[in-house]
Formats: sequence, structure tokens, C-alpha cells
Amino acid sequence: MNKIMEKPFEHLRRMSDNTKFSDDVVKNWYIARAYVLERLREISFMPDSKEHLHVIIDGDNGRMLSVVRQVALLAHYINFDEGYEGIVPSNRTVITIVSKKSNIKEELEKEEYLCNLPKYCKFVGKNQITLHDDSYIDIELHIVEVYNKKQEERNLVYFTESDVDDYWNKEYNNEDILSIDTRKAYYTSKMYNIGEAIDNLPAEDIHCAQRYTMALSILQYNKLKEEPQPMFIKDANSELCIIKEKLSNIFCSDCFESRKGSIQQCQKKEMDKEIKIWEEQNEALSKSEHARWVVEKLIMGYSPFNAQQRFKDECLFYDKKKKNEYRKSLKRQEQNPAHIDLCSYADLRRINPDDLKYDSFLMLAIPKILEKVGNDN
Repeated sequence: MNKIMEKPFEHLRRMSDNTKFSDDVVKNWYIARAYVLERLREISFMPDSKEHLHVIIDGDNGRMLSVVRQVALLAHYINFDEGYEGIVPSNRTVITIVSKKSNIKEELEKEEYLCNLPKYCKFVGKNQITLHDDSYIDIELHIVEVYNKKQEERNLVYFTESDVDDYWNKEYNNEDILSIDTRKAYYTSKMYNIGEAIDNLPAEDIHCAQRYTMALSILQYNKLKEEPQPMFIKDANSELCIIKEKLSNIFCSDCFESRKGSIQQCQKKEMDKEIKIWEEQNEALSKSEHARWVVEKLIMGYSPFNAQQRFKDECLFYDKKKKNEYRKSLKRQEQNPAHIDLCSYADLRRINPDDLKYDSFLMLAIPKILEKVGNDN
């Protein structure tokens, strides 16, 4: 199957004034994506692992802050525990940024970098003041002026400005760096076009793989039989929310290999067939996917419902159609979009349980999509 190379980042626009991002910003996004995918390719964890990834990013220019953004989009693992009712969250990915800038938090909150993520994730400033210590988000940010490696640390990855620049200089003539193969993203988008086989499933026993047998059959013998098509060729004047929804499929599918790595680690330990482990680990994978999705949406400029929006949403309990229309209108706003699902996994089970099944179904579909497209390696 031939690659389908596209340039989707060019279509993203600022929420503030609907203008495109500069060419340098867009180029840095592509470079950061290719570089981080390469450097983190082999990292994955067992579901019961107590370890976590720690990425040191030594530098704060535009390209390095794009690397911070890409690590936050990519580094989501099956062993994260968001905590609940007094249990402290554990196994977050830690991103330490080495910077002497006094306004580094404001820099990070720009639309081209982390946008809303620092407002909700655990954030440790240079003064060691910690914000959002109990955050359910699986990324935490630390700011230091100098990083002193005091002891040997497992799962530590160190990025410097020269590392990233050398990578770009080496790959300068590689057009694949400044574009993206969207085949996996294309098939990922088909998860939401299965129809009644998934839409009509009740929100109960959502991690039982057998419930998705019909939906997986439709995916495998219908949707995956289609030849992938370009996703972004007609998006010059598309609504910003539509572009972000398409990009979401890229960010999601970028994590497929690390999820497969966790399953393969389980397989080596237990000697079970791989497909059985995908099924057994569906709950852990689904929780990890929700955590990834939350970070992506915050970076893309979405916010959780505020008190007023939540109150109005709850007042519409009597009319499901009006409630859905209200939620849809908020998430499609050009400026300051809000999404009801931006909450912990535990809260999502209470607030909007119907959406949980899509994560479960998607995790079961990953091996079929990877088989269809072929492993990136």
C-alpha cells in the first residue's frame, strides 16, 4: 500500500483571529513530530509497571517548545493511574524544561505550544511552587534553570537544541519530515462511522471485547477494505473544529506503536496470543487513551465546561436532543471551545458514559489497523 503524504498542519489556524500560523511554527511542528517519534519509538511500559518516562528538554526556543508540545501529545502509557478518592495519581510522564526565561509559563500557554494544558496539569515552577498537584492529567511539567542529574534515572530521555538541529540538518532533504503519512489516521477516523453496531451498544460492561464483535467485523471487512484517501485536500476554508477533529486522528494513531509495545511486553511475560492480551488489557488501554485525548484537546485549545456551562447542561436533563445540541455547539465554537468529556475517566463514567465505548472499541481496532497499514518500522 502506497503512503499518502499530506501537510495537515498548514490548515490549522489561530482561535484568536482565524489566521494561519507562521511558516516557521508549522515547520517546527513537523520537525518536532518526526524527531520525538524517532526518539521515543522504543518506549513502552507494562500495565503494572511503577515506572514513568522523564523527558528533559534543554532549551526554550520555538523549536524546543514545539518538541515539548510533541512529547505531551505522544507520551501516554498504559500504566498511568489517575487516582481517585484520595489515591494520588501515579506514573505521569514528566517533562522538565530547562529555561532561564521569567515568562516561560506564558510562552508555553501560547496557541502554538501547549495552550490550555499548563492551566490544568501538574505544574512545578522554578520557585518549586506546585500547581494542580492532584490533577487527573497524565502529563506534568517542571521548569528549572539548570538540570543537575543527581543519580542514575531509568527511562530518562535528554533533548538539547543541538540534538534537534542536527537531526533536522541531517534530514533536510527528506520530504517525509515535512509531511505526514495519513493512512493510519484515515482508518482511525472510520471508528466513528461504524453505525448501529457501536452507536447502539449500552454503556455497560464496556471493556468486554465480545460486545464489539460485530463492530470489529464491520471495520475489518468493510471499512478496512477501502483504499485510504487524502484527508486534508479540501480544508482551506473548513471550520476550525473540523480540521482539529481530523488532526485528532493523527495524534491518536501516532500512539499505536507504543501501545503495541506494551502488549508485546505482556506477551513475552505471559506467552498468551497477542489478540487475547489486547482484549484483557482493554480497560487499561482505554483509560490511557482518554488521558491522551484530554491532553490533545487542551493543547488544541479546548477547555472543560465551566460552572455556568455545566449548570445549563445539567438543566437540560429532560431533553437528550437539546442537551446534545448544546454540547455540540460548545465544542464547535471557533474561540474558546469547551468539551463535556474533558474530565477524569472516573468522572466521565458518571457524566457521559456513552462515550467510553468508543475508546474501548478503538483500542481493540489498533492491531487490525496496524496490520492493514503495516508497521512503521
